[in-house]
Amino acid sequence: MKHRSGPRVAMYAVLIALGLMWAYPVAIALFKSVSVGGWNNYAVVLNHPIFNYWQAIGNSFLLAGGSTLAIMVMCALAGYAFSKMRFMGREALYRLLLACLAIPVAAVVTPLFFTINMLELRDTPWGVMIPLVAFNSLVMLLVMRNHFDSIPDELIEAATIDGAGRFRIWLTVMLPLSGGALATVGVLSFVYCWNEYLLPTLLISSPDLFPVTQAISLLQYDRMSQEQISQLYAGLILMTIPPVLVYVFSQRYLQSGITAGAVKS
Repeated sequence: MKHRSGPRVAMYAVLIALGLMWAYPVAIALFKSVSVGGWNNYAVVLNHPIFNYWQAIGNSFLLAGGSTLAIMVMCALAGYAFSKMRFMGREALYRLLLACLAIPVAAVVTPLFFTINMLELRDTPWGVMIPLVAFNSLVMLLVMRNHFDSIPDELIEAATIDGAGRFRIWLTVMLPLSGGALATVGVLSFVYCWNEYLLPTLLISSPDLFPVTQAISLLQYDRMSQEQISQLYAGLILMTIPPVLVYVFSQRYLQSGITAGAVKS
């Protein structure tokens, strides 16, 4: 019994240490947000004359929500194709797409900027959503293909015998079995898109279109008092609440979705 409890104690010790490492900066930010001015700093941020919190939240929901829906649809279709359909160059194309994961976003900002500008999409939500979908789809494609690999081919064969086409099989057979994987893709995509800072900063210049990650800069000044610094921390805390709520309420779907495809039949 003692021999078995050793690894478990070590595992919990590592998890507690990692939890404290994550919680420490959050606790510091929360403390700083009320250190000068108290909880009134949150009311000041919510009613700030320059930083429109609710407008920034709406812009972030538009960018993150729209990008997430597009990623879910695209990756569900592409994951099904790469998993269950046979066509020339399938594995080569799949590996080529995954190889693009090694390219950081910062390495392609210059051609990306000129491309979006040439398409006259700069300073528009579409100009940010398209790159968000492109850069976040690759990891989610991996999740969806692994999930579809775990679904027995016999289900497809039975549906084919009944006269179902490829799209109908995807819609009526595959999607109903993919709730956990789709929830994982949706939650992770939403959080990644919500937290994106580089792309909005590069492609959006109108304050009315700023998402929260960019709009928070409106609370920064060249010379800031201690109270203004506390208000800045309050704004940082407020901007993290929506993605945390999305994650908390979707957490029960994540475990099944992340482990989808771990064991193949």
